[in-house]
Formats: sequence, C-alpha cells, structure tokens
Amino acid sequence: MAENKSSRYWSPNRTYEFELKIGKVDLTPDLYSVSIITSIDAPYQTFILKIFADPNDIILEKIYGQTPLKLTSRLYGTAPSIPMEQIQFELMYLSSDMPLQVSVPSPQNIQKDRQPITIVCVSRKAFATMNWLVNYVYHNMTLTATINDLISKTQATSKIDTQGANKEKIDQILIPSSTLYKNLKYLNRTFGIYDGMAAIFCTHDNKVCVKNLTAKMTSSSKFVIYQLPLGADNTKIIDKCTDGKNFYTTKNFTTTYKGNSAFAFMAPNIRHIVKPKDRLFYTIDTNLQDLSKEYGLISKGNKIFFDQEAMPITSRVSIHKDHTGYELSESFIKAKYARRVSAITEISIEIENSMRILNLMEVGEAVKLDTKIDSTKDFTGMYILRASHLTFLRQKEWGSSAMLHLMRTNRTLT
Repeated sequence: MAENKSSRYWSPNRTYEFELKIGKVDLTPDLYSVSIITSIDAPYQTFILKIFADPNDIILEKIYGQTPLKLTSRLYGTAPSIPMEQIQFELMYLSSDMPLQVSVPSPQNIQKDRQPITIVCVSRKAFATMNWLVNYVYHNMTLTATINDLISKTQATSKIDTQGANKEKIDQILIPSSTLYKNLKYLNRTFGIYDGMAAIFCTHDNKVCVKNLTAKMTSSSKFVIYQLPLGADNTKIIDKCTDGKNFYTTKNFTTTYKGNSAFAFMAPNIRHIVKPKDRLFYTIDTNLQDLSKEYGLISKGNKIFFDQEAMPITSRVSIHKDHTGYELSESFIKAKYARRVSAITEISIEIENSMRILNLMEVGEAVKLDTKIDSTKDFTGMYILRASHLTFLRQKEWGSSAMLHLMRTNRTLT
C-alpha cells in the first residue's frame, strides 16, 4: 500500500523534513543527518550530508560529483500537507567518505550491506559565481559601481550595502585576471569598500552580498537570542520564540576576549607612508584605540580593555610602507583594521527548538543577545552573526540544533 505523504511528513511541533535526490536516485530514506555551515569568512555555504546506504549502490550509479544534488527542506505547521517554509538547495558534490567492506558473493540472495557515508557539498550556483573569472579596467568610477558591474558579468544578483560606502571616484582600477571573490577582496584590501568592516559572500540563492558590518551594528537586529535561567518561569519568552525572530537557550555560552593579543599584534599607534601622485610621500597616523571605537563593531559602550602599561600608546608604533594607497584616502586603513579588531570579543552559543533556517543563515547581520542571568548581564547587546552551524539529525523524528558564533569589538556595554 502506498504511504500517505501527509502522515509521513507531519506531526505536532515537528521540525524540518528533508528530501535528497541525485539525478534519478532518491536518497531521502537513507538520509539521517544534515549540517549547514554558513560564515562571513567563506565565499559560500558548506553542506555535510550523512546517509546510511550500501556503498555498492553509489558505485553502481556512478555518483561521483558529475550530477548536482537536490536538497529540499520543508517545515510543516498545523496543516499537514502545506509547508510553512520550503527551501531548495542545488549542491555540488565535493568529496565523500565511504567504507568498502569485503563481502562473500551469494547467487541466491543479494544482501545490502549498509554503511554510514558522509558527503561534503557546497552551493553549486554560488560556487560558480564566486569562481567566475573577471579581468577588466575601469575609469573614474566608485567602488560600488565597479562591484555592481563585476557582479553583472556573472549570473548572480548583487546585494550591496550603500551606507558608509567609499564614495571616492577612482581614476583607474585594474581588475587582475582572477576569480570574482578574490577580486572583491582585492578591491577592499587596496581601496577600502567601506569606512569599516566589509563582509563578502554568496548565498544559496545566488546573491552576492557585500555588507558593511560596522553600519549593521547601529541597525535593528535580525533576531534576538534569549539566555534563560533554569528554575524560573520563562513561559512568556518561550511562547514568542516561534516566529524565527526570537530564539532561546538554557545552556551556557563560551566567550573569548583578545584585547591584549590584538593590540600587541597591531600596535596602539600605526603609521602608513603612502605615495600620492602629486607628492613624494604622505604620512597617515592612526590611533588603533580611536579607530576601534569609531569603525569597529561597537555596541553602546566603547571601552577597549588592554594593558596600556605593557603597550604604551606614546612609544609603540608600527610603520607600514608597502601599501601605496590611493591619493590621501584613509579608507583602506579603516577597512583593514576594522576587520582586525572586529572579533576581539566572540561568543559561541547553542540554541535548540523552534529553529527557522532562513534567519539563522543570515550571517553578517546584527543580532541581539539578551541574557536574563545576572552574572552575564555585561554580555548583552548587539553582535554580528559571524557564522552558524545548523545540524539536523533524524532518529525517530528530525531533531535540530544550531551553534551560533557572534562577534563584536567591545567587551561590555559600560
């Protein structure tokens, strides 16, 4: 008897269901784990799929990466046949880990020897976009216009923040022969796309995002994460954590602070010697503490903690003369050092229940951490979502969890 699909996919409070196909081969019954890794430090998403199947079937079907994988996620609500949310991922097979065991051939019976198989994939369209070869020359254009034109050469669409953008028109920009991703990083390194930290990546639906993370810290939060104490009445908060804009956890989080190591590596005072076209040289002096407060990822309080006696501001200076700069512009300095001080404070926090994939994949957005525990009140406030690692594991039903990595420059709000 045919299985009723609605009863298969729906039960109260169920999380996502997944469907996996490679060409004509349906691996949905064999799929038992899905991990989705998204980060502002990577050009595109990584997917780790685990199936429980006979490796000989993979060999016989010649599933070696020449055919795209189709992964579909569906979230069902109160209506068992209508998904509340459906996302389709087209993936490119990168590698697999497949145990092969010796078996005794039997002419009477063909017995399946199922083994756990891990397949690592990336977003296929995003991979093609970020590895698109570009090589052009631009005259008298802003960086935003240049980036928009570069992306238009591909099959992707652009999503570029304009707030805080470097508006200077550059008389000539030579884009070397390389991939789109490397050249976008090159433009930021050479000229500074923003007076602040830029994040560059491509989403699963083939949108190239260029985000000003410094400006994001002053915008509204994409979602809120509540850390709730055990043994308290948290009903009101838990009840509203069903919309994808509010999440909660009762677990501890881990945090790191790297104030001393950051200032030791870069020095409290920085001097750049650049070469404008109308003079022999030009000196730009930068106070790292002042730059961090203005162009770092700051949430309210802007005090940066570091050992000023061991690293005196008046005497410790780093000198840089290899970057020629562009005229008298300081944007490349702000962009470079805003990135280096952006993650002085980091928090890793795990959430469970009421997960919604789309918002949790929105890396490079501001999120708010609201802890209801007195001892961790200093860590409340705005952060940038640096990376998310979503894990779905099928046992009797699909369970889910997410590890979120947050970052900002200042440690506390005061």
